[in-house]
Amino acid sequence: MNKKFLFGLVCAIALFASCEKDPTPDPQPTGSNIVGYALSEGNWGGNNATITLITTDGAEKNWFADNNNRGLGELAQDIIHYGHRLYVTVSGSGKVEVIDDESGKSLKQIDFGTKYPRYMVAHNGKVYVTSYDKTVSRIDTANLEIEATCRLSGLQPEQLCVIGNNLYVCNCWENGSDGNARYDNTVSVIDLDSFIETDKIEVGTNPGKIKALDDHRFIVACGGNYGDEEAMCMVVDVNNNSKTTLEVAASNFDVCGNTVYMYATTYDAAWNTTTNFYTMDINTLAPVQILANYSSQLSSAYTMNVNPANGQIFVANSEYGANSDIYIFSPAGEKMRQEEAGIFTNKVAF
Repeated sequence: MNKKFLFGLVCAIALFASCEKDPTPDPQPTGSNIVGYALSEGNWGGNNATITLITTDGAEKNWFADNNNRGLGELAQDIIHYGHRLYVTVSGSGKVEVIDDESGKSLKQIDFGTKYPRYMVAHNGKVYVTSYDKTVSRIDTANLEIEATCRLSGLQPEQLCVIGNNLYVCNCWENGSDGNARYDNTVSVIDLDSFIETDKIEVGTNPGKIKALDDHRFIVACGGNYGDEEAMCMVVDVNNNSKTTLEVAASNFDVCGNTVYMYATTYDAAWNTTTNFYTMDINTLAPVQILANYSSQLSSAYTMNVNPANGQIFVANSEYGANSDIYIFSPAGEKMRQEEAGIFTNKVAF
C-alpha cells in the first residue's frame, strides 16, 4: 500500500472518528447521577468497542458489557442520546445498537449488513444514519426499523446535520481502483419530505465533520488530501450559499449554545504532534485559545464534547492502543477531574 496514503488513512480515522448540533439530550431521571456516555471504538480487528458510563461519582468502563453479558462489537463509530435511548453505530459489526439509557440493556440490534454504518443525527422521531455504501438510512424510532434509504451521488458519506427541512451530509473520500485515495469536496443536501438528494454544496477537500450553528448556517471541517491541499474549516450560509473560511482548521469540534469548541492537531517534520484548543463565538467566528496548559497532556486528543446542561468540557486523550483518559473541565477551563475509558474514545453523549 502507498505509504503516504496509509498515513493519510490513519489521520483520516483520527480526524473523523467522532455532527447538526446533537439532539437535545433527554433529562435524566430524578435523583440520577448519570453525567454522560463515553463511546470507545476499540482497536481495528479487536472486537472491543465499549461504552463507559460517567457519573458524578466516577466511571463504569464496561457499562454495556456488564449489563448485557456480551461486548458491544467491532469499531463503534457514533453515539447519540434520543428519546431516553442511546443509538450506537457499530460499523465493523454492521449494526445500530439501541440501548436503554438507564439500565444499559440492549433493546434491539438493527442490522445494516455490509453497509458499514457511520454517523447519526436525530430529528422529529427519526434517526438518520450514513453508511459507506453511499446511502443515508432513516430509522423510525417508534418501531426501530429502517423505513427508507436515500442514495447519494458523492463519495463515502460521513457526518450529517439538520437545518430547516434538509439534511446536510459530508461526502469525504474513498479508495480508488489503483489503491490510492480519491477525495470529494461536497456536502449533499437531502430534502426530508421526499428523502431525495436535491443538491450539493461545494466546500473544502475531504469534508468529514459538520454541525448546525443556527437555523441557516453550518460549520464543516475538511481534512484536505494530506498533500498539497491543507485541512481547513468553513462556515456555510445555506440561505445565500455564502462561505467563510475560518482562521484555524479543526480536527474535531462541538457546538454548545452560541459557542464552537474545537481543537486542531498538527504534525512537525518528525511527526510529533501539537494540539491547540479554541472557542469561537458563532457570530464573530474569531478563535480564542483555551486549555493552553494542557496541550502537551492532550496531544492525542480524539474527541471534544460539551455538556449542554452545564457547559463542562470533555476531552478524551487516546494514545495508540491504550485506554483513553477523559479530562473534564469547567466552562472556565479549569480541570475538575479525570476518568479512564476504553480504547480510542471518540465521543461523549449527554
